[in-house]
Amino acid sequence: MIKVSFLARAAIGLAVILAGLGWMTLSHETARSSGRDVIFQTNPVDPRDVFFGHYAILNYRDFGDRDVSVPWRDPRGFQNGETVYVALTPSEQFETPGAVFATLEEATATGVPVLKAELVEAYAPIGEDPEVFWLRFDLPEQYFADPETAIALQTDFETANAMQGRRDRWETCRDLQQTAPDQFEQSWMCEDFDLADEPRADIPEYGVILSVSDQGEAVIKGLYLDGRRLYDSLTGPRLTLDNDP
Repeated sequence: MIKVSFLARAAIGLAVILAGLGWMTLSHETARSSGRDVIFQTNPVDPRDVFFGHYAILNYRDFGDRDVSVPWRDPRGFQNGETVYVALTPSEQFETPGAVFATLEEATATGVPVLKAELVEAYAPIGEDPEVFWLRFDLPEQYFADPETAIALQTDFETANAMQGRRDRWETCRDLQQTAPDQFEQSWMCEDFDLADEPRADIPEYGVILSVSDQGEAVIKGLYLDGRRLYDSLTGPRLTLDNDP
């Protein structure tokens, strides 16, 4: 019986780990370069965390859990956890979910990028089939950035959040004034409301640049920062603000 020294075993284990990491990097890079680029809008989130370092949660504005009617019921019906395919609605800036299809072939026939999703049954009375399902998308949930980028993004995000908060407050008070005068008079947030004082500054918009494969799977390529496309790197810092579009 051939005995293998501890150092030899450690070297073999290290080689296996490095080979696995290399394969993962190659697979990810292949997915990034072979898919179709899309941009999904996101809500700004603080990119720094005490425990996990410099990263940001990717809070997708249009691709969280959402209700979808299922008009294409066939004799077999649909089951909880079943895979469906969502054709993306192209736009000048951000793509949004479009029509839902039962098969990949039906979805790709539309000619637009397609995103895979999972059906989750919504509530239905006992003995009745649900008329509505949830769509659950499998999308990247966070990205990592170098410290300088994280701090710069944090400043941008805080500014955007403050601007969005002022806009939301003005719209809420405007709607209350027009539709529910009694609630408007009692609302503390509308004490100093002035209909003519509408926040008009453009609120910065953010998004995630994804590469979507022909099978409807997505990997992250970078960020959209208020008009700038910043692509990350697999061989250097995950994202730096001085990258060229």
